[in-house]
Amino acid sequence: MSLNSRSIAKMLREHFIGDRHLTKNLFEHKECLSSIKDELKKIKGVDMSHRRSSLDKDLEQVHFVVQEEDDSSGYYYRDDSFTIKFNKQNQLIVEDFIDSYGIVYQIEQIYSFIDRVKEAHDKKKTRELKTKKINKLKQQAIIAKIKEIAKEDQFDFYIREYQRKLKLAVRIEGDKLIEVDIPYGQFQDILKDLRSLIQTLRELQKSGINFKLKTDSGDTGYGWISHDSLCL
Repeated sequence: MSLNSRSIAKMLREHFIGDRHLTKNLFEHKECLSSIKDELKKIKGVDMSHRRSSLDKDLEQVHFVVQEEDDSSGYYYRDDSFTIKFNKQNQLIVEDFIDSYGIVYQIEQIYSFIDRVKEAHDKKKTRELKTKKINKLKQQAIIAKIKEIAKEDQFDFYIREYQRKLKLAVRIEGDKLIEVDIPYGQFQDILKDLRSLIQTLRELQKSGINFKLKTDSGDTGYGWISHDSLCL
């Protein structure tokens, strides 16, 4: 999926509006859906070969996906899937994969909805590219600062890059390592305290104090003593 479910639900809710729902008698369903399917096949970026389309043989519903194109390769790499069908009230609806839907007022709304999804893809891609560029600049600043500290304080390290953070591993002593997550949104605050953190941990390790940072599992069998109880 390219767009998140809340965005799609909002688009379905806002796009399909009008004065009178499009309704068809039961015997008209197949012809209407067949006509829509033929039109969808002509639209670039709409895929009718989706695996769920095998369910369309009786033309009780039409499945299609709106694909997002990767500009660098020309291939489609993410998509959003939808189903067109008639509900129990004989109203034509467009439904997403988690059952959010819009009731169609005019057939043309289906095709303009596809344009709207494509536009949302483009906006999302623009935001992602902007974020990626900003994070790349932050990465460079973080790595430059870590190299500066490592050179002055003489420690080895390695870095792993993730979408929203860098993970810094520092050799404290011998085979002892610490790992520090540096989220791009907080890197300035973390870098400000990074040197003192590493220095403190190295000194503790050299003095023979071993320690671990663990996530509390919630196990009450350790006999925790609350600091509040000490004030009684």
